[in-house]
Amino acid sequence: MVIEYIAVGTELILGDISNTNSAFLGEQFSKIGLNCYYHINVGDNRVRIVESVALAAQRADIILLSGGIGPTADDLTIEAISDYTGLEMIKNEDGTQSIKGAILLNNEVGTSPGQIVEVDDKKIILLPGQPAELKSMFLNHVVDYLDKLTDSTIITRTVKLVGITKSELEERIAVLLTEYSNPSIAICTKIGEIHIHVTAKASDEKECERLIKPIIKELKTLVGEYIFTTEDDITLEQAVVDLLKANNLTVTTIESCTGGMVCSRLINVPGVSEVIRTGYITYSDKAKHRHLGVKRSTLSKYTAVSAQVCEEMAQALALLSKADVICSVTGMAGPDGGTEEIPVGTVFIGCNVKGKIKVNEYHFKGDRQAVREAATTEAINLMRLCILKYVSETTFGMKEK
Repeated sequence: MVIEYIAVGTELILGDISNTNSAFLGEQFSKIGLNCYYHINVGDNRVRIVESVALAAQRADIILLSGGIGPTADDLTIEAISDYTGLEMIKNEDGTQSIKGAILLNNEVGTSPGQIVEVDDKKIILLPGQPAELKSMFLNHVVDYLDKLTDSTIITRTVKLVGITKSELEERIAVLLTEYSNPSIAICTKIGEIHIHVTAKASDEKECERLIKPIIKELKTLVGEYIFTTEDDITLEQAVVDLLKANNLTVTTIESCTGGMVCSRLINVPGVSEVIRTGYITYSDKAKHRHLGVKRSTLSKYTAVSAQVCEEMAQALALLSKADVICSVTGMAGPDGGTEEIPVGTVFIGCNVKGKIKVNEYHFKGDRQAVREAATTEAINLMRLCILKYVSETTFGMKEK
């Protein structure tokens, strides 16, 4: 079954906002087993919306539109669908408008309901453009509707990796990519992460799981060292917090170029207060010396962007915070300040687990924000790896999810 996505909004065309819905929906379509060949942006123009829907109807069984279903004058999607289908618009009890005969979808986090219009052999799904509303409505209502369109059961399991590039991954799992069509294997890149969606289609859930299980097992064999979870709702930071909690470890972060992003990612996890001690940002050389005790001689000889300074940051903070795990980050995020010896994108990340310190050197590409985001992900992953190594060398531990 083929689905096509149309994002409505002049602000998307002008680049005033980014269409994050596109990435979310693309991933969800893949999980459900729908084929999506086109993502279209169209401005707030009634005629052009109709033209886009008419074109999509030539290529797809299902057309999903986001945006333009609110009460303001430039919300024209419902009117456009009325024009296209010839169906009358009606006013709902709450004052919102809908297409006559449409299936209304409750909006748990907003005001404008979504709706599904079934006309001839096509299904037209109208969702809000606001990301939180769209995600809630899609997951709570649309997924169930789409599941009922087929007699088959479709299940997707996600394997999440970090520390490997897409090209390296494709090379290592090439045999899986070429040999299997059911389950299908789709690779989705994220910021600093790669997610592999393994989707099976069968008569029931049990058969789907039977098909998926050997693929997951083979992935663990081929790239197990890069896998941090096989659960959809576990993030990298959640995996680290779970490890800390399970092993009664506390953590403190000390950051320079990431400016608190590592600590912020950890704080995204509910219940992190059980394990986090504090977070420091020591951006300048002076702050590194004054607050952490990094030696002036080390800063002078090696510069702040060095393995030596990164290690001293992790050592000093262990004494200050009394935390079990210390993560330190120092680097050159750019765009200025790079040298031949220390080019922009050079970042040193350290992890101290109860006195055992590991420092890695990284060279990230991209603008300042991209470097900082990549460094943040690698810092969290280094914590994960160092904690696992520490746990494996002690008498207590847990199996990673």
